[in-house]
Amino acid sequence: MKIVSTLRLPEQCMQLLKGNQIIEGDLSEVSDADVLMGWPNELSSIVRSSSKLKAIQTFSAGVEALDFRAVPESVKVFSNAGAYAVPVAEHAWALVLALAKRVGRKDRGESYVVTGKTLLVLGAGGIGSEVARIGKAAFSMITIGISRSFKRPEFFDERYPYTEVDNHLGRADVIVNALPLTRQTEGFLNWERLSKVKEKSIIVNVGRGETVERDALVRLLMERPTVRFGTDVFWRKDGEENFQDPLWEAENFTGTPHTAGGYANREVLEHAKLAACENVRRFVETGRAENEVRREDYLT
Repeated sequence: MKIVSTLRLPEQCMQLLKGNQIIEGDLSEVSDADVLMGWPNELSSIVRSSSKLKAIQTFSAGVEALDFRAVPESVKVFSNAGAYAVPVAEHAWALVLALAKRVGRKDRGESYVVTGKTLLVLGAGGIGSEVARIGKAAFSMITIGISRSFKRPEFFDERYPYTEVDNHLGRADVIVNALPLTRQTEGFLNWERLSKVKEKSIIVNVGRGETVERDALVRLLMERPTVRFGTDVFWRKDGEENFQDPLWEAENFTGTPHTAGGYANREVLEHAKLAACENVRRFVETGRAENEVRREDYLT
């Protein structure tokens, strides 16, 4: 097969895909490509140029930036879900502990204890499962998962579908949101749900900004100052994440500008490329691969 990648690929990828025609960075070659590899926003602008396309493999875990209207129904789309699980889960716990222990604050305030408490994870894919694993292994936490499916169910003491989330939000001392942004998850944490969280709870978002209703969150943090919120993902303004959010001024808020996935970290990016290549190898050899995207989750 002819495989066109928008990025240069490591040598391990070349070995994995040996026997196929590999084109790196030359987008003039996409017209007769069988497989395209790239970031979703890049692929949206070139997918229409490929008449033989069979599959798209993204380097990113999230695919909401891909224009699914431009992708023929015959083309399979595979995300890179799980490729960033370890660095993003590490980052989630960095935010949890920074909030619990008031890292970076000059005034002396109450610190929270997380060991032995209850952890609720929204979205139990690769990232959510790794968050739960750390919670159990490092902090002896009771772990509750809310998800459509569970990548590693053994890391969750309790598992529930999305429809039961309202019954369990009030139980959690720590909530980590690892939800992808789809039609179903946009605004998932609205006021009705955020108002259910307990006092002195910690909420961290490493999914997507729009899975949390911003106005509802602002209200929560103002009305209930013992609740603390941290995020690595922000709400979009004019198509781009707005990292200059006024929430930075809140005492019960902390954040990072979407760096959890290893921004500018070559080690993380090379690992993600290799994971994507391994998935393409599966598709080339069997016609199937992991992380096939349900386009109905994104088409409006």
